[in-house]
Amino acid sequence: MLLRDVPGASRIAQDELFGPVLAAMSFGDEEHAIELANATPFGLVAGIWTQDGGRQFRMARRLRCGQVFINNYGAGGGVEIPFGGVKSSGHGREKGFEALYGFTTLKSVAIRHG
Repeated sequence: MLLRDVPGASRIAQDELFGPVLAAMSFGDEEHAIELANATPFGLVAGIWTQDGGRQFRMARRLRCGQVFINNYGAGGGVEIPFGGVKSSGHGREKGFEALYGFTTLKSVAIRHG
């Protein structure tokens, strides 16, 4: 379902929806797009469509989310790509070496020989 001209403060724009739903909002410029994207309490995945290489990385850095897809979209990736959200979209990461840190504890042992 595609919902267009969704107000940024509306529940459909602020809730984390799972399913075939896309809430579309218009924006004036790059700054406004970042502001809209970061204005929710959630941060699982974001998608950016642009051919401007500088804009791709500039926006990816500024988006507060767990994953950013550029010129494509989908969850997960391979087993080597950590997957997870930020803010109210969850904590930690699944898959990849980053996920192992949540299951391990670092311990230092100092031994004096002699």
